[in-house]
Amino acid sequence: MNQQQMHKLLGVPERTLRDWKNGKRDKLYQLLESLDFEAAQKLLEMNNEQDLKKLLENERYYTSLREFEKDLYSVLVSGRDSNVWRALSGDKTLSKEARARAAYLYSFMTNKPVKLSFKKEMDTGLYHANKNSNGDGLARMYGLKNGIDMQRFNQYKMTGRF
Repeated sequence: MNQQQMHKLLGVPERTLRDWKNGKRDKLYQLLESLDFEAAQKLLEMNNEQDLKKLLENERYYTSLREFEKDLYSVLVSGRDSNVWRALSGDKTLSKEARARAAYLYSFMTNKPVKLSFKKEMDTGLYHANKNSNGDGLARMYGLKNGIDMQRFNQYKMTGRF
């Protein structure tokens, strides 16, 4: 990563970065220099729950099932801690549908159930526009009509694309 990318990623002035390079923080600078910019961005985003909330409140952000699945599957295989889904299932700032989706995703990733604090009858699926029931018992447990398409998810895990 070059100095401009470090500045963009960290918001640190370039003068400070030059001081790090020639001063007591030269090892930190070398570490930053050795990182790939895109990989570093992804690591920083892993601590931000906004992308997860976007997936859960997908009515507002997605108009295409494929686009939604691509983003969801990349998050699911990224190695993020599954407990974040459990925490989001109890986040009262999210809609009931989003909290049910979070509980479903936590159970999907860990095989552990989550108790929700509300009635679970909804007329939506994991993706808001997909209202077809697919026989996913885990999704039905949280009041959702459908869950993850396992065939496409397994294909994504194996190839990185659909």
